[in-house]
Amino acid sequence: MSKCSMINLSCPAEPSLHYVSPAHGGWGVVRIAALVPESHQLFVCPFACGRHGALGGEQNGIKDRISYLFITESDIVSGDFEQLIIDSVDELFEALPKIPKVLFIFTSCLDDLLGTDHEAILAELDRKFPHVKFRHCTMNPISLDTSYPPGVTIEMNMYGLLGRSGVKRKQINILGSNVSFDAECDLKTLLREKGWSVSHISDHDSFESFKTMSEARLNIVTAPIALKSAQQMERELGIPYIASYVNHTPKAVENFYEELSEFIEEDLVAPSKGYHIKAEEKLAWARSVIGDQPIAIDFQAIIKPFSLALTLSEHGFNVGMIASDGVPSHERAAFDVLAKKYPDILVENPLAHEAVTFPFEGEQYLCIGFDCGYMTGSDKVVNIMEDEGLYGYIGICRLMDMLVEAYTGKANVQEMIKEAGLII
Repeated sequence: MSKCSMINLSCPAEPSLHYVSPAHGGWGVVRIAALVPESHQLFVCPFACGRHGALGGEQNGIKDRISYLFITESDIVSGDFEQLIIDSVDELFEALPKIPKVLFIFTSCLDDLLGTDHEAILAELDRKFPHVKFRHCTMNPISLDTSYPPGVTIEMNMYGLLGRSGVKRKQINILGSNVSFDAECDLKTLLREKGWSVSHISDHDSFESFKTMSEARLNIVTAPIALKSAQQMERELGIPYIASYVNHTPKAVENFYEELSEFIEEDLVAPSKGYHIKAEEKLAWARSVIGDQPIAIDFQAIIKPFSLALTLSEHGFNVGMIASDGVPSHERAAFDVLAKKYPDILVENPLAHEAVTFPFEGEQYLCIGFDCGYMTGSDKVVNIMEDEGLYGYIGICRLMDMLVEAYTGKANVQEMIKEAGLII
């Protein structure tokens, strides 16, 4: 793995074999789909593909909400594949203690080659079980480099369950985050003071409650995975959206509050000033504690790693490396500034085949994310995936607290990976 500077980096990297370490993963489609309350999942796939979902369900405590229809080669060539799915749903509903409100039917890469008529299957199931909502979903890694990879399509299927509502409340939905924000998050606090509520899918423990998300006046998209869902909801439900991905730059948070203030016709900028000052103070405090310790940032831990690298660099931190498999379009501006002002920062692809040689093992990085921790063997690691729970000024403050805690403590990366429930 070449240690090239950002100025000379060619992105995206040239295609090659991938090395996938045990630290690579995150929320897979099984875990994301399970956020829909009172839902069940049926995987229609060969045995090997089903093992993937089974492990995910077991590790994340949702195995009782996942069932499997394992198909054989004879099932495929016989021409009975489609009827087999319909018959299996009959059998499944007889076996379950309670019929779910939603059934996600997942198929694997094999189905992309068969040309299955899933619309006909769903229509037949709708007729037989009118009180259940059926959705066809895919778990096909071959689509990862397309505009509709599995993560994007599962989000669209989830929020596509919502119907247009004639009621609109002073409610704002959060899309793209796998977990809800804490009550003391500045976004929730500021909106609550203006009479607005914030809704996240994990806040709902019944399907009826989940459907109230269609009554929102605005969606805030916090990660790229949910952008197409928000666009779909705007078309079908009439809910506009603001795309404001998690960003640990105080000025970017201020710009977001300016945009949100314009939409709700309430001033959120002035009452957020105190939070802004606190975020800047936290950055300065963390820098005083950490000093010149080299920092590595993982693209699995931080949605906008290049923006974070720029923010930390401009606040005096020593950013040594960014682990990323490329530069997404929403990070191009930050990348260009980094390349010009901080060209010595390394950008390395943790999925490149050379990564298996562990060229950075033993280098003393303070790592944000355990992918970097695994690459380097560091025991100074911030335990975070996909900015979970972090947003706004309070998100910046908490990240700085986590950074200092990792710097002054000692991490067990293997234990972090196990607790995260990652499935490759």
